Amino acid sequence: MDLVAKIINKKLPVIIISPHFDDAILSCGELLQQLAGKINCTIITVFTKAHGGPYTLSTRQFLRASGVRDGLSLYKERRNEDTKAQKMLAVKTINLGLEDALFRRKKHKTFWGKILAEFDHIYPTYRWHILKDISPSDPAISELKKQLKPYINKKAIIIAPYGLGGHTDHLVTSKICKELFPNVILYSDFPYNIRLNNYGKADGMQVYKLQPDMQQKSKLIQLYKTQFKGLFPEGSVPDHKEVYFVSENNTLLKQK
Repeated sequence: MDLVAKIINKKLPVIIISPHFDDAILSCGELLQQLAGKINCTIITVFTKAHGGPYTLSTRQFLRASGVRDGLSLYKERRNEDTKAQKMLAVKTINLGLEDALFRRKKHKTFWGKILAEFDHIYPTYRWHILKDISPSDPAISELKKQLKPYINKKAIIIAPYGLGGHTDHLVTSKICKELFPNVILYSDFPYNIRLNNYGKADGMQVYKLQPDMQQKSKLIQLYKTQFKGLFPEGSVPDHKEVYFVSENNTLLKQK
């Protein structure tokens, strides 16, 4: 029996943990389309906030690529994009309101930060910090753990990112979900997985693959207009599979 059939037959609600507004659709769009209307689906989006400046060079480049003038405008638009996409799927959404890694600042501002914003940000550059590792001083670690704890004992399938690509926000989300939820299912992060030609290692877990209806999934992804060009500079969503990793000891899927 495949993953979708198991979830539907057991009438298990699904909670997908999405680092950013577009990640649930990017990595799990086909799964959501197959489940929508049959069981209760909720998307919890973690990093849904920015600040009004000053910005690092990496942040300014990101804003220009997104076609907006500032972080507050960007995240207002990203919320609107997400609302349109979720309405097409009829799923419930919860936004946790943590700041995106590009915008996360240190607790105390410094003199040098007035001259160069990089000094006051936890991740001063995209390439050399956000794509490297989780900073031990990152407040998102404890904040996310606190906000997700209420979902520990819920009889729901938790689906979280594998963490491919090394983006700090994906790594933080994956780390906390694996710590909190014994039955967590991991999804392979798209489009990082095809860029790396690496969908993730099973490590003793069962692997489930879904072949998306690319026409329908592309329509959903294209709703995230601020991110689409940066993600897919060639103008189209490449063909791919959705890949999920499930522990053989997942008690919710095994129970009668």
